[in-house]
Amino acid sequence: MGENITLSLTILLTGFAVVFAVLLVLIGIIKAYGTAVYKVQNRRQLKKITRNADLPKAEREPEEEAYATDEVDEVDNDELIAVISAAVYSMYASPKNIRIKGIRKAPSRSNAWRNAGISDNVRPF
Repeated sequence: MGENITLSLTILLTGFAVVFAVLLVLIGIIKAYGTAVYKVQNRRQLKKITRNADLPKAEREPEEEAYATDEVDEVDNDELIAVISAAVYSMYASPKNIRIKGIRKAPSRSNAWRNAGISDNVRPF
């Protein structure tokens, strides 16, 4: 009976050691893969940054993404302000006394995982 207990403990400890060793190897592989993917994705940006760093400010290449998003944001903001103003005016009975001084985004009270779940579940089929 004593031999069975020692054999069982040996097998149990060996199993734990193998499982944790494989987990450590997997962690290393995933970290190496993440580093490789990060370097490949940012190689283009790093080349542009190093190329632009040597040039004077007037000769640097413009960032395409910044200009594209600025125009879209301005149009969206104007439309958003108009919609919010119309909603506020329609809520109150006498819009003569109302003056909108500013519009700002309310702080988010929920976490990103909750928002992702909601957007995933309400997405049309």
